[in-house]
Amino acid sequence: MTESTTDLASRTPRSSGVQSVARAAALLGAVVDSPSGGATLTELSRLTGLNVSTVHRLLGTLCAEGLLCRSREGDRFQPGPVLLRLGRRSLASTGLPEVTAVLKELADATGETASIGMRRGDRVLVLVSVQSEQPLRYLGEPGVSVPLTRTAMGVALLAFDTPSPPQRTPGQRRGGDEDAGPDPTEDAEDAEKWSWHVRLLAAQFRGYAVLDGADGSGLRGLAAPVDSGSPYIQLAVDIQGPAGRMTDDRLDALGARVVAAADSLRGLPVALALGQL
Repeated sequence: MTESTTDLASRTPRSSGVQSVARAAALLGAVVDSPSGGATLTELSRLTGLNVSTVHRLLGTLCAEGLLCRSREGDRFQPGPVLLRLGRRSLASTGLPEVTAVLKELADATGETASIGMRRGDRVLVLVSVQSEQPLRYLGEPGVSVPLTRTAMGVALLAFDTPSPPQRTPGQRRGGDEDAGPDPTEDAEDAEKWSWHVRLLAAQFRGYAVLDGADGSGLRGLAAPVDSGSPYIQLAVDIQGPAGRMTDDRLDALGARVVAAADSLRGLPVALALGQL
């Protein structure tokens, strides 16, 4: 007989430490089992039978440790990167080899390391990587969480999911006061925003995103979004390798391969499941 999350949470263990673990487990189970892609604070309190203040405290700890995270709207709690890594290990014995096969084909066709990643808040969690067979290659780091703006997958997710904010004309003050004169700080912010706006537009035009490493690594990444049927674009696939090998004249051919791999991943059940998390 299966024990419900309410029974688990309300049971009185021998110590407060064990009780906290049991309550945290009940919250994790309630989030994972939620049919609506996460649960609110109030819903979790009702599902587990715990009072709101206790749930709020435990959720703060679970989010801080990466087991849970907030949804994009901020009102729902979803599985976090650590929980997803555990899920990825579990999936390795089921449908994940299908995803690996698509990435292997992409890596063989392009000669570069291929990966699939998932958006978690303002970061991308790398789920699976298949390394290039080239001596000089990007190694790939499954389980690593990278800021959206530091990876081609993040650029693809932003370009094909989030609308670009309206842009002010250079030199225009906030609030539209044209006579106040230019503000150097605002102009610098405008230049950065405009650069990203152009980058996202370029990705939308091409159908794939391009991003060169800004840390002097000499790496270049190409990425395309994976439509998993979720209301939001949650997954992306990319290739990464030395910029000297992924030259501008090869971008269209390489990009076409990445887009084709993203299309192949779209139909796989495991990709659909991951995209709904």
